This record gives sequence, C-alpha cells and structure tokens, in this order.
Amino acid sequence: MPLFTVDSNNVFGKYVEEAGTYNVIITNARLYTSNNSNKVISIDYQVLDGKYTGCPIIYADPLTWVDYPEENLTMSIKRFNSLLVACGVKDGVAIDSLEQLASALKGQKLAIEVEWKESSKDGKYYLRVLNHQKLLQDGSQPNGKTRPESGQNSHQSNFGNSRNQSAGYRQQAPQAPNNGFNSQANFDAAMPTNGQPQRPQQPQQPQQPNTDDLPF
Repeated sequence: MPLFTVDSNNVFGKYVEEAGTYNVIITNARLYTSNNSNKVISIDYQVLDGKYTGCPIIYADPLTWVDYPEENLTMSIKRFNSLLVACGVKDGVAIDSLEQLASALKGQKLAIEVEWKESSKDGKYYLRVLNHQKLLQDGSQPNGKTRPESGQNSHQSNFGNSRNQSAGYRQQAPQAPNNGFNSQANFDAAMPTNGQPQRPQQPQQPQQPNTDDLPF
C-alpha cells in the first residue's frame, strides 16, 4: 500500500485567483472585539469544488455585531441571519450568544460571492465576501476577474492580518517553473535516490515556526 499519492490540489501556495461565487466549507470562525468595542466574527473558508478545490479564502469575511442604536441592531440580525440561512439553518433556531455561534459555524457549508476590493491601508486588492448563498447545485463559478493591477500587487496570496482585515496579505514567494514528468522513469531519475528504496531516516523533531513568519 503506498504511503500517499501525488495530488496537485493538495499543495502549499495555491490560492483563488478569480472573483466569483464558490461553494465553500467554514474552516474557522474567530470571535474578537474591534477597536470600537464591537464584537466581530471573522470567518475562514475553503473551496469545495472546481478549479480552486482546496484553496483557502481567509480574512475576507469579518461580520460585525452592533446592537446600538436599534437600526444597527436590526441590520446586525439581518447580517447574521443571511449567513445562517445560507448554511441551511432552519427557521426558529435560537442563537444565545456570538460565542455559541462562532463555535457552531466550523464545518458548515454554503456558497459565497467574492469580489476584489481595494484596501484603504496599502492600495492593494484582496478578495472580500459580498454575500452568502446556499450551495450552488452546478458547482463553484469563477467569473474570470483576476486581481486588478496596482503598484504593489505581485502574486499576493489570500493571507492577511487577523486583527485588521484591511491590512496587507503575506506575499506569495516566487516559484520555479514546473516542466512536469512524462513518465515514472523520468520521475525516478529526478529523485535523489533514482527511484531506489532507501533505509528510512530517524525522524527529526519538528521545528517550531517563527512567529514572524505566520500570516496573523
């Protein structure tokens, strides 16, 4: 039985390169308090199907709860209702707290429409969630609109600053061209062992990440 199989969809460095509407699963929902003391749930997603299967869309959907004055509370309820209805939550379900809601969101599936928006902080363009919908029966639908050019845009990924959703995202490192392998023999020859089985090495202790390298 093989150790694993090569899968081009399961690699680091892939990200959504087009606006559009995507079927997604919620991978994380962080609750925090904004600088003006409002509660915010920031939601991360992963694309479920299509050409960007497995790609993250993160730091693109901060939902703010404002309960004063009354018109702001009305808008907050509508904002979060739109998310939950898209997730398939039935009418009549009571939400007791934002803490409860953030905990329950992980693993929910829905569709999100995303568009490129210019950041007021650095002038770069990042994907932002415009609205939430129920899952698309025909699958994700990129619309062909790639990131608009700006003086500082260069292979940016969908990673940003969790404390400020308008902050710049971590830049995608340049990658060498991949010419591919047209046979197993060519693949074996390109490996340091020339395809021959080797004595397994002693496992090394995992290296702790440098906090300066994290995207949040």
